[in-house]
Amino acid sequence: MYSELNAGKAIVLKDQVKYEKGKAIKQPFITADNTKLLLIAIDHGELPTHAAPADALITVLEGEGDLTYEGNTIHIHEHDSVKFEKGAMHSVKSDKKLKFSLLLLA
Repeated sequence: MYSELNAGKAIVLKDQVKYEKGKAIKQPFITADNTKLLLIAIDHGELPTHAAPADALITVLEGEGDLTYEGNTIHIHEHDSVKFEKGAMHSVKSDKKLKFSLLLLA
């Protein structure tokens, strides 16, 4: 996706991933040697608890939901960002629609 963009042109990142009813969609946007950017759209659902594969930063692009990080639940909204450490257990749940970016740093 990233390689298809025109340099010097503004885009709306949240428009680069689409919702699918009742599903969580994970779409690679940038894949480089040490960095990956995924765009994730959740339509009334959740990503179950799992370990962060790398240090990471999530940024909410649209909507709101609950992020549980190492046992602590944070209500996240559009424009919020949260840092993850590699191996940290986390999950994301939303009763509404939610889009966020996930920047993974190897």
